[in-house]
Amino acid sequence: MREIHLDKLFAEFEATAAPTFRPPGAEAARRRVHDRRRRRRALLAGLVALLLAGPGAYAVAGRDGDGDPPTPTPSPTPDGRPIERKVNPVGVAGRLDTLRFVDARHGWALFDTCGPTDDLGRTDCRRDLARTTDGGETWQRTPLPEAVNRPLLSGPAHLLPVDGRTLTVWAGEGYLVTTDGGATFTEHPLTSPPEATQLGVATRSGYLLRCPDGNGVHDLPCSRYRLARIGPAAIPAQPPLVMDGDAARQLIEGGDGRLWVTVREGDELSVVVSSDSAATWQELPVVRGAARLLVSPDGQHRWLVGMSDAEYNASTSKRVWQLVGDSWRERVGLPPDTNSVAAINGGLLAMTTAYGNVGYWTGDRYIDAPEPRERFGSGEDAPSVQVLPDDTIVITTLNTTILAPGTAQTRTWTRLLH
Repeated sequence: MREIHLDKLFAEFEATAAPTFRPPGAEAARRRVHDRRRRRRALLAGLVALLLAGPGAYAVAGRDGDGDPPTPTPSPTPDGRPIERKVNPVGVAGRLDTLRFVDARHGWALFDTCGPTDDLGRTDCRRDLARTTDGGETWQRTPLPEAVNRPLLSGPAHLLPVDGRTLTVWAGEGYLVTTDGGATFTEHPLTSPPEATQLGVATRSGYLLRCPDGNGVHDLPCSRYRLARIGPAAIPAQPPLVMDGDAARQLIEGGDGRLWVTVREGDELSVVVSSDSAATWQELPVVRGAARLLVSPDGQHRWLVGMSDAEYNASTSKRVWQLVGDSWRERVGLPPDTNSVAAINGGLLAMTTAYGNVGYWTGDRYIDAPEPRERFGSGEDAPSVQVLPDDTIVITTLNTTILAPGTAQTRTWTRLLH
């Protein structure tokens, strides 16, 4: 759930010529990317629709962890290449399975002696946890309680972080929750997620979409979803949208406090927004061909794109619209090889391509990111992008996670090797 997120242009030649290179085999590469994503989603069948949909289903905004996240201060390496760091804390068992950051400094890593394709019924897997508070420069092992290895909690494990101190490890039929940076954990059944777990799938103010009698974390499919808020406070007014169980939907809360809800039916995307904590709602024009909404972390820039991470294929439309006043204005479409896209502060989109390029979209053209001189994977390992609440860009491939804190195009790139 998360928000992404440039000023100086690179040399005109690199900005315009670099992205024109296209290696052969484009269609085959795109098909492999799509097939790999389908296999990944099959491994996450136990997760809620939020996690299946990837970035954008909910935009989980920042919350206080070890104090407010400091403003990132970029300090590029002398040669402009990304810093490389290995995620290998002393004493952990197994290989790195999951890496999740909540801001430029705070992140959690899950290690597992079993692989993602191992028998889900195995009970001999051993899991370990580690935590960083300095952007991955150092990692501290945070031992999980023995309960994580019991049959009840067997099967794939997932991390639902709230901040640098609060985390849920969701495994099998239960949750292990820490609110003190891993010093202690409490165990909870799947049907009774505590508030800390619900916050892991909610927006910064605790809003989420859920079934009328559900909890928002482990809801069974229902015919109609509703906007809810964690805690006793009732929602003043429901969004004026029909949120059927089969309809694609989003809930996003920007850094300015505005709530955005979307519903996609067929090729039409409806968007409503509230500026007063759901007391009143404004309906925006319906857009044909749009698949999802992107909102910058500060809430000041809103985009619609014609591609959905859950429905990626080579023929997907890459159309783009930008909200100007109360109307959607169509801009120049994204490059046809766009693999993933997210909104950052400053009115730009961060994007990756099926060939491993990373760059920015201005609404008129693509600008290659100058610092990452080499590509971040391609084909089956094509990178995806998300943006954290503090405007840190996160690029993810099968074997690496790249953090890029900063503002606009002035960023420090750090490659965290799995």
